[in-house]
Amino acid sequence: MESAPCPISGSAGFIPWLQVPDRFDAAGKEQWMLQRSSASGLIMTNPRPDSSEIALHYHTGQYDPHLHAQKHATIAERAYLAARSLLLRYRAGLILNECRKPLRQVRVLEIGCSTGDLLNCFHLKKGIPLKNLAGVEPEPEAADYARTVFELKVYPSVSDAADKEMMFDRIVLWHTLEHIHAIHETLAYAAERLAPEGVLIIALPNPESYDARHYKENWIAWDAPRHLYHFVPDTLAKLLEMHNLSIFKRLPYFPDTLYNTLHSEKLRCKRDGMPFTVLRVGYALYRTAVDVGKGFFRPEKASSFIYYAKIKTLEAARQSAL
Repeated sequence: MESAPCPISGSAGFIPWLQVPDRFDAAGKEQWMLQRSSASGLIMTNPRPDSSEIALHYHTGQYDPHLHAQKHATIAERAYLAARSLLLRYRAGLILNECRKPLRQVRVLEIGCSTGDLLNCFHLKKGIPLKNLAGVEPEPEAADYARTVFELKVYPSVSDAADKEMMFDRIVLWHTLEHIHAIHETLAYAAERLAPEGVLIIALPNPESYDARHYKENWIAWDAPRHLYHFVPDTLAKLLEMHNLSIFKRLPYFPDTLYNTLHSEKLRCKRDGMPFTVLRVGYALYRTAVDVGKGFFRPEKASSFIYYAKIKTLEAARQSAL
């Protein structure tokens, strides 16, 4: 275990924020403390497992991003995999939006590529050659699946890929940045490998969302201790600026509302000793519809965001330094 300083301010001064459960703890007794940096406002899981301990908290066969069809056949898992597959092309389109290059020349790196489904979608559905695609994934089974099934280049860490990759037009951290201990090393690598007109795409849950406010400690996207950080637009902008990166666009990603609401309702039922019945599923679907509807009018309260960032121009960097 470790107590980490704020990666933005370097300060060790924190204010207790919320105590949350581990959703994989069947007994419901494991609790983690979220604390807010008094200097930057960043919310963090603190204390937390260190980088040598965190793998123990990614439960093989339970952690959704690492599921793949060949080894998981329950109804719930098949439904999740089907939904994930349907959304891949939509997600790929959001990532490639406004890309001026011919797609066969586009180069994409996904940090936290899991089983490689998104990278494979870029290849099969968008026509990007395999040689132009690369991933980083520390979980061995998921990485092996991506290499074996999709024939992708996948490295266990950015340090392993550091001297072996080209410049990229798109670098993707899709619900990944909040998991990374070596957060500055990762962002420095991304900034170094981003092509001059390249875009860094970061998807993150929003701790100021309607569903976070409703479910409180049972909000599934706290996901302690796997989620080390909980960013809002202001704190993410501060962190990226340390690496000469600037956010130029932010979009709500409404599909996450359904996932977060369903699983938060399920977690709340489990902790309250109630069965997760069809009525509770119906209530979660109702809340999803309400929150998505409200999110169209107040997108800053969406369940998650997609952030688009670029390297600052020399002039922009001068202005921010003044």
